[in-house]
Amino acid sequence: MRVSPPETARSVSVIRRHGLILVLFAALTTLLTWPLARHLGNAIPGDAFDGWQNFWNLWWMRKALLEEHTHPYFTTALYHPTGVSLWFQTLNPFNGLVSLPVQLAGNLFWAYNAVVFLSFVLAGYGATLLAATVLGRLPGATPGRTWAAALTAGAVFTFSPFHFAHLLGHMQVFSLEWAPFFVLYLQAALRPQVRQRRRFVVLAAFFLVLAGLCDWYLVLYLGWLTLLYALWLAAGRRLGLSQVGAMVAIVGLFLLVMAPLLAPMVVESLRFDFMRPPPGQIEQLSADLLAFLLPSGQHPLWGDWAARLRSRLPVSPSESTLYLGLVAMALAVYGLYRQGRRLAFWAVAGGVFAVFALGPVLHVGGEVVRLPGGRPLPLPYALLLRLPFLEIARTVARYDLMVTLCLGLLAAGGVQALVSARGRLWPAGLALALVVFEYAAVPYPISPPDTPAWYHELARDPRPGAVLNLPMTWDRPNYLLFQTVHGKPLTAGYITRTDPRTYPERLPVLSDFRHGGPDINAVDVARYAAAVFAFADIRWVVVDRYQMPGGEERRHTEALVRAIFAGHNPVYEDERITVYETRPPSEPLPFIELGYDWGPRQPGPVRRLRREATFIVHSPATAAYDLVVSPAGVDLLLYDQTGQPVPPVAGAAHRFPLALQPGANRFRLQAPAGDVLIARLELDLRPSPSAHRTAAYEPATP
Repeated sequence: MRVSPPETARSVSVIRRHGLILVLFAALTTLLTWPLARHLGNAIPGDAFDGWQNFWNLWWMRKALLEEHTHPYFTTALYHPTGVSLWFQTLNPFNGLVSLPVQLAGNLFWAYNAVVFLSFVLAGYGATLLAATVLGRLPGATPGRTWAAALTAGAVFTFSPFHFAHLLGHMQVFSLEWAPFFVLYLQAALRPQVRQRRRFVVLAAFFLVLAGLCDWYLVLYLGWLTLLYALWLAAGRRLGLSQVGAMVAIVGLFLLVMAPLLAPMVVESLRFDFMRPPPGQIEQLSADLLAFLLPSGQHPLWGDWAARLRSRLPVSPSESTLYLGLVAMALAVYGLYRQGRRLAFWAVAGGVFAVFALGPVLHVGGEVVRLPGGRPLPLPYALLLRLPFLEIARTVARYDLMVTLCLGLLAAGGVQALVSARGRLWPAGLALALVVFEYAAVPYPISPPDTPAWYHELARDPRPGAVLNLPMTWDRPNYLLFQTVHGKPLTAGYITRTDPRTYPERLPVLSDFRHGGPDINAVDVARYAAAVFAFADIRWVVVDRYQMPGGEERRHTEALVRAIFAGHNPVYEDERITVYETRPPSEPLPFIELGYDWGPRQPGPVRRLRREATFIVHSPATAAYDLVVSPAGVDLLLYDQTGQPVPPVAGAAHRFPLALQPGANRFRLQAPAGDVLIARLELDLRPSPSAHRTAAYEPATP
């Protein structure tokens, strides 16, 4: 079929319009992230913290898929030798996959920054398309006015202070580009008597899948928006069976495609609770009411002034920067005034998401608002936290993402009303310029790598073994950056949720470094370090003074290192790092590994024994020792790995004779009376005659 000249011209015009929109947002992204464009191949935007974790995520996706030929949701590159699950890691696999060609053709910096530009440009483009569709249904709309006004929605959404705040390092959050595309096709699929409903259902599910491959938070937000839209249609008596069927089909297709990722996450969340935040953290990571009104501290003109005002907010700028903008809010109010009924849903949805962002209790100016009597003022989100799995989404303030999308649509409605009233397009250009100016965060901070030269030497060392980076009281993302250079496994590593199944949480010596002090299975660190290092396959110990703040943490770490490596010279040292190589143990020593069913370490140190918990005695040879449990006098039972009871030493209820075989000897400690606090699990290395004499206890060979 031949295309007539008018249709050809119309197609060319549409392509040109969309191309110009993409070029506009690419140019504005270049301007507003300056000087990033000058450092695309040697730096990333942000504050040199979480950005390196996402930098590592891109590296790991390539390594897992192209080198190890495995799925990326488990790695032994971190927490070697056992490895660690990455189901709850902010892995954003879409970005790892889509940036693979760039990474292979260039380097990781090019790949990371390609994701940055992709997210900003497509977010602006998608919000513009959504706004053009919404505004195109308003009375008196013309293509020129609609598209000119829609650009404001794109600018509000993609250049919001929220987006720039998370550009500091949260790739999974700043990859918000698929939200407007999903909403666009959701609305299309739910229109009454629409043709090609199946096509729109498939497209909506497709973009929801892409959102899930960037960030599960985004799926949660879009799920709430879908529910709100369904309720809105039902309230207006516009929700029929065909629309309900379309929503069910969208959700069903999403679950079908994402089941291989969702199912293991559900299973893991039912078995363990480490992915759930500790009490109070959700409240801490909720929005402060003033955060919506306080300008960003990144603005080139009033940023310093705003930063002083914002200093009372309790969380980091990346989580508390939620400013909506005076220009956008004024345009939104005008849009509601002129087109209130037709834009009302976006005002209601934006308000609901703003209330959600405030979390379970109200905060104003860094303080909890309290009712008479001292009880915190509860908010609706406190009820939502009763729903299964919802508490896993700990950073509630990020609901602001949906607030900015709704605000952008309302502001675009205001711009269209201005353009219609004036009969000219210049108000649209002025509105776009004012929004961009108010949101500007230039010059945007960038982070070049600070990898010490020794790691490049390590990359050329063919010997196996893991790197223990110190300090280790908490995991520094910089160690992940260094690993992308040297490629050796790490004994620890910065992951999104600390996993209690990892060795640094459970092995002596390693836990001394991790916790800044001994655990209940503590040993003489200087004597046992070689045995534990050999067991954990640690070859290199790197002390990084740039990563070590002063005070007790530095004193503790340096004291342990001096004790362990007394009389041994480092293999490398400069003004920043000191590197030691481990040595084989000079004497065979048994030690205790705590099971991950113990309660977390508490000051003392103590751990809660929740009726029962396991531990493993790693023994280099056949031996008989006594296990000493403190506090004494607690009624405790001990069972070996076959389930047979281990009777205590006569007259000493807190002392149990252990007959050990070479390797791992598993035991289960039980408190029949209920939970107790255990302060010490210690092996008495004097030979235990009781273990040989006790006929009732016959240990099984592992």
